[in-house]
Amino acid sequence: MGQCDISVVICTRNRAASLRQTLTCLANADRTGLRVEVIVVDNNGADETPEVLSTFEDRLHVRYVFEPRQGAYGKSHALNRALDEGCRGEIIAVLDDDMSPHADWFQGVAAICRRWPDKDLFTGRSYVIWPPDSPPEIRRNLTLQTWMYSIIDLGREDIPLGNGRWFSGNHFWIRSRCLASGIRFDDIWLTEPKLMLDLVELGYGGISGADAVAGHRIQERLLDKARIAERAIKVGRSNAEVRLRPFRRTVKHASFFHKHPVLGRLFCCARLVQSSFRWIQAQTRLAATSRFVATMIATEQITYHTQMLRTAGEMREYRIFRGLG
Repeated sequence: MGQCDISVVICTRNRAASLRQTLTCLANADRTGLRVEVIVVDNNGADETPEVLSTFEDRLHVRYVFEPRQGAYGKSHALNRALDEGCRGEIIAVLDDDMSPHADWFQGVAAICRRWPDKDLFTGRSYVIWPPDSPPEIRRNLTLQTWMYSIIDLGREDIPLGNGRWFSGNHFWIRSRCLASGIRFDDIWLTEPKLMLDLVELGYGGISGADAVAGHRIQERLLDKARIAERAIKVGRSNAEVRLRPFRRTVKHASFFHKHPVLGRLFCCARLVQSSFRWIQAQTRLAATSRFVATMIATEQITYHTQMLRTAGEMREYRIFRGLG
């Protein structure tokens, strides 16, 4: 650790063209006064990713790593491979291969870390880069952008990481000293959020800063209604599960359920009724796309609170009578 200032980890699989765009942004970014490396982990891909990296050899310090294990849910094995290969940076940043960091991104990352020497988990600002002819109803809806397109923009002030929340997994960074705990990414869909919640449980603090900005280039296929519907359910279930399992005292949702198991269940039931009413309301909208967007937002919330109740019922920490069983 500490042989350079910033290590950027990019996990990719058969998306060489998109990867090229991200590497181009990094190669063109201002790295004055910073020692930087980029580690690209090819997660069992079979395209021209190695050839793409070779075109950046004289512009960027890039390392190529091949990880054959894909896991059950995504990129956890690739992320862990990068950590185990030896990220040399004091700061370890994770970017997806469809992100476009701004020209001052490296300087922004360093500036945020300098301002907060006692914090270890960070993110910057992100925004959507839409494909042509994106439906206006989707483009305008900030709630949908958050869970469907992983866009988090907390404004131009430094904001502490909220209780029970996490930064987007496509654009965040940690200090290498976090790894001394032995923490790694689990093979679950929300692998990055779980790691962040685990870090907070261990006592590490998080900050969102405005200095480092990156655009998220939305893939055309993510505008497909079937994919949005699938993700609404997946997000709802996974968000509830990762907040309650394992039990963490630093997550307000888990702490509340632990201390007030009856009230926690009543609260979820009330929100289920509210979300179900909003789902019914959504069906009355005349415009098809507007109706769909409202339905998906309600569906995600219905799934979330249903899963909260289900998970609470499965775990001893949230039982109403914990002395039984």
